[in-house]
Amino acid sequence: MTPHSIDALIPDSLCLSELCVASAMSPADLLELIDYGALAPLAQGQSEPLFAVAYLEPLRTAGILRRDYDLDLFVVVILMDYLQRIAQLELQLHSLQAQAYVTH
Repeated sequence: MTPHSIDALIPDSLCLSELCVASAMSPADLLELIDYGALAPLAQGQSEPLFAVAYLEPLRTAGILRRDYDLDLFVVVILMDYLQRIAQLELQLHSLQAQAYVTH
């Protein structure tokens, strides 16, 4: 299997119903997260809005924490923001570590 065929198996966007299943959150919860600005659809011209697959991991993690600790949905918004920021910082850290390794 070539790297390109693997990439073809990984979607770059998910519709609302797919995101509901993958995150174990209800459509009403996801629509509320859109209202709060925690989720931003890529496109809304279709029957269901499309979302970047990058939302999936923070949404799953925040959903688990919500269920485990009986958190309000607004807290999920805050958690998602922090989880996305942590992921960005981890990417930057790995990039800097790779650059430092190459220069030494």
